[in-house]
Formats: sequence, C-alpha cells, structure tokens
Amino acid sequence: MPGTLLLLCFVVAAHNTTAQTTFRCSAISVVVNNGTHLVVEGDVLLNTGALFNNNGIVHVEGEWDNSSGGAATTTTSTGSVVLYGGAQDISGADITDFRNLEISGGDKTLLVDAHAGRAAAANGTLNLNGAILRLNGHSFTVYNPASSAVVDNGGSVRSESPDLLSRFVWALGNDVGAHVVPFSNATGAILPFSFTPGAAFPDNTLLTVATYPSAPDNTPYPATTNETVLHMAGVTVADNSANTVDRFWLTDLPNASFTGTLLLSHAPADDASLGVGPVRAQRWLETAGTWQPPIPGQTNPFLRQVQVPAVPFSDVINPADEHIWAMAYNATPLPVELIAFNAVAVDNSFTRCTWATASEHNNDFFTVERSHDAISFEPVGNVAGAGHSNTVLRYNFDDPAPHPGTSYYRLRQTDLDGTVSYTSPIPVTFTSSVSITLFPNPNNGALTIQRTDSSARLPLQLVDASGRVVRKWELQEGEGRLQTNLDIAPGYYSMVWPDGHLNLIIER
Repeated sequence: MPGTLLLLCFVVAAHNTTAQTTFRCSAISVVVNNGTHLVVEGDVLLNTGALFNNNGIVHVEGEWDNSSGGAATTTTSTGSVVLYGGAQDISGADITDFRNLEISGGDKTLLVDAHAGRAAAANGTLNLNGAILRLNGHSFTVYNPASSAVVDNGGSVRSESPDLLSRFVWALGNDVGAHVVPFSNATGAILPFSFTPGAAFPDNTLLTVATYPSAPDNTPYPATTNETVLHMAGVTVADNSANTVDRFWLTDLPNASFTGTLLLSHAPADDASLGVGPVRAQRWLETAGTWQPPIPGQTNPFLRQVQVPAVPFSDVINPADEHIWAMAYNATPLPVELIAFNAVAVDNSFTRCTWATASEHNNDFFTVERSHDAISFEPVGNVAGAGHSNTVLRYNFDDPAPHPGTSYYRLRQTDLDGTVSYTSPIPVTFTSSVSITLFPNPNNGALTIQRTDSSARLPLQLVDASGRVVRKWELQEGEGRLQTNLDIAPGYYSMVWPDGHLNLIIER
C-alpha cells in the first residue's frame, strides 16, 4: 500500500522521478526542471507555503488538494500538470493555477474553482485528452486568448447545472479565431460550443459559458443574479415549449460590449417534444421580460446546431452582459412580445392609445378596437407593424370620436400569416358636461328626463341591450325637462347623449 512522503525541505526534480506515495508538501518549493517528469502515483496535498516551480511535467494519479495559501505554481512556471488517474477531484482551500493542464483516464471533478494561466501573463492551456472536466457548480478559467489554448482530444467539459454556476471561462484578446469548447451531457453526448470574436478584444475580456438540460416543458427556467426567465410564451402563443429545445445556454461578457458569432448545440435527448428540426436561437430580454426574435442570418451547420452571427453583447441589452439563450423551431419561434398597452381620456375629448413591443416577428399590423360593454368590439383604426424587430418600438393611436361615458379599448395584433391575438380590454371614461336625471328608474314606461343645463339643444337616444336605437328625442334650447310614455318591452336600456349615458330599467 502506498505510503505518505512528507516533504519539509527544498526539493529539486532534475530527472524523471516517481513517488508511489501521497505527495504532501508544507512550506517548500518543489522545482521541476525543463525536461523532467515528476510522477505521483498517489494524491498531491499542498499545505501552507507549498509551491511548484514547474517547468517540466507533473503527473498525478490521485487527488489534487491545494491548501497552500496560493495558486500552487510560481508566476514563472511554464510546465504542465497531467491528471491521468481514473476519477479525480480537484479540491482544497485555494484556487489552483495549473498553468497547463491535461486530463486523461477518467472524470475530473472541481470541488473548488481552478484555472490554467494567469491574467497578467495571458497564458495557460487545457488539453481534454479523452477525459471529462466536471465543473460541478464551480468555474474553470483559461487565461490564454489563443483559440488553440483549449485542445479537444476526445474529452469534454461538463456543465449541466440548472443554477448556471458551472461555468467555463475563457479570457479573450487579439485572437479572432473560433474559440471552441466541447461540452457534454450526462450521457457523454458532445455539445459543441464556439465563439468567434467579431474583432480583437482587449486582453482578459472574459467569456463565460454554461448550459443545462430542462424538462420537456422547459422547466426549471434559468435564473441568475441578473436574469430570471419567466415563461416560454408570448402574446401570440400560450406556451411554445413543445417547439423549444430542452436546453438553455448562458453566455456572458461582463467587461465588454462587442459582437461575435455563436455556435450553440443540443443533444438528441434535448429534442423538442415535437421532434428534431432546424432551430433558431433566441435571447431572453430581462428588462422587457420576453424573448427576443431570432437575430437574422442564423444557419444550421449540422443537425442540432445553430450558428448566430453578429451577436451584440452589452449592458443595454441585458444587465451585466449576461445572455440566456433558448432554441426553438425555425417555423415556430418564440413569439412577438407586447410590453404594454394603455388607453386614456385626453382633455375629456379624445382617447389616446399607446403600446410598445419588445420585439416583433412576422408582425403585419395592429388594430385598435373599442366597445360599449367589453364584449362586442368595433375597429377604430389600423397601425402598421414593423414586421421584424429586435429593439423596443413604441406606437400610438388617437380616437377623435370616442363613445360617451365608459368605453373599452383593446389591441388586436395580426401576423403576416393572418394569425391574430388580443390584449385585455381597458376602460376609458369621459365625464359628461351635461347632468341628466331619469326618474323613476326603474319605471313602468312613464319616464321623466331632466337636465341641469338647458342652454343648448341636446339629442337623446334610447338604446336596447343589442345596441338598437328604439327612441329618439331632442331637447330644445331652454327645455330642461321632458316627460314621455315608453311603450316598449321590459328590459335593460341606455339613455345616450353626445358625451354621456345612463342605464334605464323598464319593468311591467
């Protein structure tokens, strides 16, 4: 059984060295020279003050535990650490800078954050040599901006946490090549991801990526400190989850406002409920609380992949430049979203209707409709839509001749294919400049109509519940009262004048 090698002194590995032990270091510097292989066939336990000055290769078969109080490697180290055992944990009280990390032989699980390279030096590499790097609620950062810094040799990165805290971070810079990360799901299916900067970025522009699968109804919805997805629906679709891939992606550029091309993917297990098909990626808009229409120009390089060109990242679009992505069928994208619709009386003379869309997809036009009773509506006017839009658009429409008293306004939205949707009705009330009294009310047909202001002529109409005019009168100038006998059927009626109305009940 391997023993424990306790090192309390300065150690130099100048040749190939094998330790069939637990390699435990305290308050020492372990120097591994260029061309030297240090092979540890047990665990590496770095206690307070331990440090690798590694310019060779350190092979570790057991666990890696860094509680040294530092990054475990010197700033001048150029060597590699190879974790070649079976299942291995990366743990400890401190974050390890492996500088150049190669994993092989089995799953490697983060129990603490780790990275390859340092921001100040813009170096470090990760070689996924047939093994899986399990992020396990932690982050792994590669500080080398070269697109070749992550090597895919049949391995992968495993994120898969619904809290989106299992994050792979890559410091971007001058290299505008495709930065490719092979993610995988729980069964090992590869989920290709890549980001190609649209131009050179400042050094250490940190690209953060995470992904996880959902249930067929797309729950649990993504939620981070900055963003919370509320639904998979919109004005025109009650629930689009059946057409949406069962996987979400997070991309984050917290210290930049740049553009680039994304490649997102999903596994067969993530296919939407209705089956596999060409998809388009859509981004959640936190402020609007809705899904942005697909950015134009998207393509599908392979089945279950979508490439999104010229993706803008900025705080203006989403807080902290965090962007949550869903993928929906090209024929049934997540729908156009209406932010708000409102209608108000202006100067007691006309109705002003206002609304705004966070995004539009195949939107043809809007129709403003009004009603006396919030049941039977009539069109008032049309307003052309934008068709397709990825930005907030604001609209307004004035009704110059509103009904007196209380009316109800709603908005009808019509797509290019003829599909329509409606908002909820909003009441708008116009107060009358003339005070009318009807008595008795209810009555048996003998009615007195009285007004307070008789300085002008006043037309009156009695309207039944179906909207049919059954009686008409006109009070002349100076005429303040009218008595009449109503030989009409019992029921509910409305007495209507130009800027008001009253309900009247006839009983027999």
